[in-house]
Amino acid sequence: MAASVQELIESLEAHLARTQHELQQLRQENTRLKQTISEQQLSLESFQDVARVENAEVQPVDKQTTLDPAESVAAPGEEGMHSSVTEGQTQASPIDSTEQKSEEATAAPTPPSPHALLKQWYERYPNAFFTGHTKPLKVGIHHDLAEREPWSGKLIRRALANYVNLPRYVKSMREGAERVDLDGMPAGLVDKEASQHANERRKDSAGEKPSKRGAQEERNKAVHRPNQTQRKSVKQAEDSHEQASSSNNTSQKHEDKKPLSMEEKIKGLLQKFEGR
Repeated sequence: MAASVQELIESLEAHLARTQHELQQLRQENTRLKQTISEQQLSLESFQDVARVENAEVQPVDKQTTLDPAESVAAPGEEGMHSSVTEGQTQASPIDSTEQKSEEATAAPTPPSPHALLKQWYERYPNAFFTGHTKPLKVGIHHDLAEREPWSGKLIRRALANYVNLPRYVKSMREGAERVDLDGMPAGLVDKEASQHANERRKDSAGEKPSKRGAQEERNKAVHRPNQTQRKSVKQAEDSHEQASSSNNTSQKHEDKKPLSMEEKIKGLLQKFEGR
């Protein structure tokens, strides 16, 4: 029993010794880690100090270069020249703004009237728009005009309508006639349908505007032959005259009847009783 207890005590002492030895090693390791951490902190602080010093040395140079780059490059005698150039640029800025305004005003011109635009086309496209002998235009030529002209499609169509409605243009729309583009190059032929449509338009315009000879004949007929309104006025005058004459006759009849005397009235009454 005593031997077993003695063995247990010895094993516990051995275990305690090992534990103390491990604890001592852990303490040493802890001390070593603390030293390593402190060294790293010192190195980091020293690095930050060095970085701050370097930034402090570089920053004045950067400010000077940013604020006044001409001083580090220009010579002492060129300082006045640089200032004069800067003043010249400052004085020229109002002129630049004025030129910019004029350019903006030029970029947006006022659109002309359809008639004025057609006059411009006579000069700009003399091989397509004619003042005398006229040729039919290409089908869809308003698309070509829209590509070349800076105006809206509505204005282009209105100006084009002023041209194609001219009598000489309508007359030129004969079947088989050659169409031309803006450069005067052949661009197809006038088909039968387009020619018939032009003939109808020409007849309509001729019906709306009678010739001078026809107008003169109508005026002569109106002078020598009374119109319906004149006939009505004459008939009304005759009717009024007849009514006036009949009223006069009636008044004369009333005037012819004289008033009866008292004796004549008594005789008339006696005759009535005797007749009964």
